[in-house]
Amino acid sequence: MTRPTIYDVARESGFSIKTVSRVINGAPNVRRETVARVQAAIDLLQYHPDPAAQRLGGGKLPTVGVVVDSIDDPFFAQVVAVIEGRAMDVGMDVLVASTGMDESRMRTQIQRLARRGVAGLVVAPFGDERRVAEALPDEVPVVVIDRKCGVTDKDVVRVTDEEGAVEAVRHLAARGHRRIGFLGKTSAFTTLTDRYVGYEKALAEAGLEVDPRIVETRAWSADEGYPHALAMLATADAPTAVFAASPMMGLAILRAQQRLHRQDIAVVIFGDHPAADLMTPPTTVVDQRPTALAEAAFDLLSRRIQDPDAEVLDMVMPTMLLARGSGELAPRSLP
Repeated sequence: MTRPTIYDVARESGFSIKTVSRVINGAPNVRRETVARVQAAIDLLQYHPDPAAQRLGGGKLPTVGVVVDSIDDPFFAQVVAVIEGRAMDVGMDVLVASTGMDESRMRTQIQRLARRGVAGLVVAPFGDERRVAEALPDEVPVVVIDRKCGVTDKDVVRVTDEEGAVEAVRHLAARGHRRIGFLGKTSAFTTLTDRYVGYEKALAEAGLEVDPRIVETRAWSADEGYPHALAMLATADAPTAVFAASPMMGLAILRAQQRLHRQDIAVVIFGDHPAADLMTPPTTVVDQRPTALAEAAFDLLSRRIQDPDAEVLDMVMPTMLLARGSGELAPRSLP
C-alpha cells in the first residue's frame, strides 16, 4: 500500500499544500478551524510527515536542486520557473545549476548540489548513457526530465519526441511539400535522434526519400546552425519546407530566412519560443509543453521524497502541434 503524502492530506482537507505544511510544522497564526480540518485529514489518512524533511531548515520542507542545460534556453527557463513556483507554494527553496552541455560540468553540478544537502534533484542529463548513470546519485531522490539518456532506475518525465516529429513532417507533407529539410544535432541528444527517426518515418510514409543535401545533423546552437541553414536555403533546389528539431535550430532557420528574404519556405519547429507569434508568418511549432513536464517532474520528485521505495515511473507525455502559419505555407514551384 502506498504511503499517504502531504498532497493526499491537502486534497482530503481542501486546503493548499502550503497551508497543510504550515499546520504540520506548527506555524503561528493559523486558524483553529484550519488546524482541526487538516488534523482530521491527517488522522483519517494516517499520514506521518517525513522526519528528514522536518529536520531541514528548522522545520521547513527540503531544498530542491534543478540541473538543466541553460536557463537561456526558453524551454528550460519555463521548466525552472514552474518548479520554483511549485516549491514556493510548499515553503521549499530551489537551487538551479547549468551544465553548459558538458558531461564533466554536469557531474560537478550534481555533486555540488548533493553536498549542499538537497532533498531531491530534477536533472536534464547530457552525454554518454553509462556516464550519465554514474553521475546520478543513489543517496538523493532524482527525477530525470526531457531526455532519458538510458536511465532505468530513476523516475523519468519526457515527451513523445519521435511521434511529435512524425506529426510535424506529416503536417508539411499533407500540404504538398516533397522537399522537406531537417536541421538538428543528432549525435549529442537522444531526443534529437528520436526526432530524426520521426522525420525519416514520416517521409517514408509519404513515399519520399531522405535527401542528404537538405539534412544537417551536426549543429546544436543557433550560431552553429545558422551557416548550415543559410547554405541549405541559398541553393536553387532549396527545400520548400524545413523541420527544425529544436528551438535553437528554429532560430537558426528563421535568421537564415530573414537574411535571404525567403518567406516562401514552410517551417515547423520542435519546441515553442517566445518570439514564435511575432514572426511573419507566425511560427508553427510542436509544443513540448514544458509547464506540464515541470509540473509532472515536481510531483514525481515529491512522491519520491515521501516514499523512497515507490515504483520507478517513466512518464511519457504527448506533444501538441500548434499551427500558426509558417507550417501551413503551400510549396513554391521548383525549377
